[in-house]
Amino acid sequence: MTSAAARILLVDDDPALRRFVHMALEDMPLELIACDRVNSAVQVLQEGAVQVIITDLMMPGESGLGLLQRLKEQPALRGPARVVVLSAGLTPTRREELVHMEVWCLLDKPVSVVQLVDCINEALAPAAPKPPANAAPEPLPANAARAHAQASIEEYFGGNGELYRAYRATCLAQFAHDVHNGDTAAATRDLVSLRHLAHNAKSVLRMLGYPTQSAQALALEEDCAAGRTPESLAGWDTLRSALQAIGKP
Repeated sequence: MTSAAARILLVDDDPALRRFVHMALEDMPLELIACDRVNSAVQVLQEGAVQVIITDLMMPGESGLGLLQRLKEQPALRGPARVVVLSAGLTPTRREELVHMEVWCLLDKPVSVVQLVDCINEALAPAAPKPPANAAPEPLPANAARAHAQASIEEYFGGNGELYRAYRATCLAQFAHDVHNGDTAAATRDLVSLRHLAHNAKSVLRMLGYPTQSAQALALEEDCAAGRTPESLAGWDTLRSALQAIGKP
């Protein structure tokens, strides 16, 4: 992160929630700007860019959905910000609607400190370069694959190679189910389910030592979040091939 603190805009009319977010993020190197109304948030955005926008949906006056619609229609107002919806009203129907509103992350109220901090850390991380949607996954050279695996063992498994191998075996078994579920979601254009699958796969692949494939999952997640159906379907084909290749004996 650069020396300039990241600016986070929080839009929520509940003072208790605003205090909670402030306390959860107070040790992070960022500037939190809290607003209790959409019109106040718009004024903040007009004055300068922020890196993350966290918004509730139900508020007096203009709703959070109204803010999301503004951000979608006015890219200059949104700027580089990733949008996080933090709401108690995330029904399946609402989640489907939000897929097309270019929302980066959905958090249910009540949210844990860990969930919130993880979400903000991911939102502030540099965007991974997207692999070509139609590019077939290239197998890593054996020595590079071993290096990635060993790095993962050290970083995520405390140096315990046996634990890594046991976890990897359970993940390979799950990949077959993921491929089936992903095919079903792609066939029905269910970007909510496809995004959820990609979100989980992103972390699993990173833990197993597959950074390129993890980046493919991240690209798919972001396409689904932005409602880019053609790109999402192409991204699923890419990730599907990667999961199958990793699962081969």
